[in-house]
Amino acid sequence: MPPRSFDNHDDFVAMYSHHEEEDSLVERAAYELEGMKRETADGNELHPLPPACYEVIKSITGNDECVDCGASHPDWATVSYGALICMRCCARHRSLGVQFSKVRSLTMDHWSYKQVLKMMEGGNQQLGDFFSRHALSADGANGDSNLRKRYLTKAAKFYQQGIDRHICQVVSDGLYRGREVYRKIRQSTSTSKQQQQLQQQQQPSSSSHVKPSTNHAQ
Repeated sequence: MPPRSFDNHDDFVAMYSHHEEEDSLVERAAYELEGMKRETADGNELHPLPPACYEVIKSITGNDECVDCGASHPDWATVSYGALICMRCCARHRSLGVQFSKVRSLTMDHWSYKQVLKMMEGGNQQLGDFFSRHALSADGANGDSNLRKRYLTKAAKFYQQGIDRHICQVVSDGLYRGREVYRKIRQSTSTSKQQQQLQQQQQPSSSSHVKPSTNHAQ
């Protein structure tokens, strides 16, 4: 059963220590998320970041380096984009304003259920690849200026809205099943839509089936 309250990080460790070793990291994270969800009706109450969720976030590809400057072992996050950043870039993100980037410490701050989900479904490589496709660099000699050019854009807003929609779908799915599962679902859904569109394009229009009348006046 999930804990009734989450007063500190140690409570999570003690509560979930009974799980068998074969339980996967994602399964343990899912139980932690369920505990957070049961603590509040709207999912907005804040709790310390659960240990298994923390491990999942840190294990995501690219999360061993700051998404903006490449510094090792980032322990701060831009929750708006589900990515990890270093302390220096955290200060830069704060200067952007919360309407563009909300930041949290993985170890010192408290988190809502949906914020944790966003971090588990986001990732530095995912965001970095998106920015690369849009030629939005961040660091260098003019790091602060480049950061603004990166995050104060329509592309960044588009990414932020996209991950928010994805999190709503994950929430509606119920018990968390892991980022790989949801990516397979999205890929399958996308493939299905493409096949439907192709079938619609291949179907002849109704007018092409109309046969000329063979009845002639006698």
